[in-house]
Order: sequence, then C-alpha cells, then structure tokens
Amino acid sequence: MESISGYPTISDFTEMIIGRDLERVHIMSQPDASTFTPAKDTTGLDPIEALSALDDTTRANIIGTIVGHPKGAPSKKELAYYNPSVAASTLTDHLTRLEEVRLIEVVECDREGLERGQPYRFFQLTEAARELFDRNNLFESDAYRAMFAEVEKTDEIEAAKAVERPDGRSPN
Repeated sequence: MESISGYPTISDFTEMIIGRDLERVHIMSQPDASTFTPAKDTTGLDPIEALSALDDTTRANIIGTIVGHPKGAPSKKELAYYNPSVAASTLTDHLTRLEEVRLIEVVECDREGLERGQPYRFFQLTEAARELFDRNNLFESDAYRAMFAEVEKTDEIEAAKAVERPDGRSPN
C-alpha cells in the first residue's frame, strides 16, 4: 500500500523488513527459555506475552514507527500519519495493548509554551522492550530510522516531530 502521494508509508517498510522476524516468532514452538527470561530490571515485562502482542501486524507497525522515529518517541498524531490505514480508535486500542505488555510507555511534556494542536504525549519503547528486541535481533534501530527518513512528511508532521520530548532516557 502506498500513501496518497505515492510514497511508501512506514507501515509498508515495516511489513517488508519485519516479515522475516515475525515469521520467526510465529514458528517458535519451543523457544529456549533462557533467551526469553526477563532480566531483573524489566519491570514486569513477560517476554512471551510481549512478543505474542506483536503477532498483530498493526502493533508491529506501531513498534516499527516508534523505533524509526528520529527522537524515538512519536506523538499519536505522528503514529496516525505513518499508519494511515489504522482508525484513531483502533490505534488507541493497540497503544493500550502495547502498554499493557510493557513494550511501550507514555511520556508527557509540560503543555506550557506549546501552541494549540501541538502534541504533549509521546510513546516510546520501554528499556525492557529494547533489551528484549536486541537479544532477539528484532526492530533494529538503524534500519527503521533509514526507512523513516524516506517517508514524505507534511508540514504538520514536521512541526509535530520538532516538538521537544520530555527529558528522559535517550532514544533507542
């Protein structure tokens, strides 16, 4: 699927790249438990449950969008733009599910000084999710960032991307 402008979307790129990784997740009938044992600082992330949440292509695309975002923390407006086939309510449901399994977390910035319509809530991977993905060679940051750079962005999306994210850990 292509965007209205004819350029591929993040979803298109994500499906092409992670297709192999998702197939690998699907065919793991007896994963090595040591590979999926959470570290002590994973704050409750269950690796099997987290990876199972990625069986859904839309959720995998959302993770790909977060990983590819230059600041590692897109707003909901940006997530909707880069995943145009996903309805707003459906996007909210998927974000909720990804939060429940502790793959993503919401960070908010102070609304003071923001212009009307500028985002203040952003979604980023948890540290435990990044560790899980790194251990299993999933969602490699550089590949997604390169794809992200290829997607055409409107002025509104460029403005949303420019909003400062809250101080916190550095992106991916």
